[in-house]
Amino acid sequence: MAQRGTTAKIDLAELEKLSSLQCTDEEIAAWFNVTTRTIERKRKKKAFAEVMDRGKAKGRISVRRQQMKLLEQGNATMGVWLGKNILGQVDEVRHDINSGLPLLNLVPLIPPPTHPWSTATALPPPSDTSPKPTFDRNRVGESSYG
Repeated sequence: MAQRGTTAKIDLAELEKLSSLQCTDEEIAAWFNVTTRTIERKRKKKAFAEVMDRGKAKGRISVRRQQMKLLEQGNATMGVWLGKNILGQVDEVRHDINSGLPLLNLVPLIPPPTHPWSTATALPPPSDTSPKPTFDRNRVGESSYG
């Protein structure tokens, strides 16, 4: 940390680079060997604040550029994320209770064999021999098995 009463030497070009990396005030202060309070106080000066804002904006542009590259490479997840965040797209789930269609379709976990050489068979139901938890109102917070 710098001594109290000394003038902090903060290179504005370096500050812009750190801001473009979205560094926090604490990280910037540590880099320049000053207190966080110094960064907060200097930010009140127009030129200092403009450098930080310009750096943060450049950093956001860089992130967006990388996201667009991922989208162009076929990353579907990034396409959905960018659509939601930039274009305001949302997931829409519609429920039609008057359609008469079942609300739940159950699909078997193990499909029946489809080939003569297939050995897949349905599993038998699990045996129910595990102990069941019991509850006693007089013993709140305790659990017993048996």
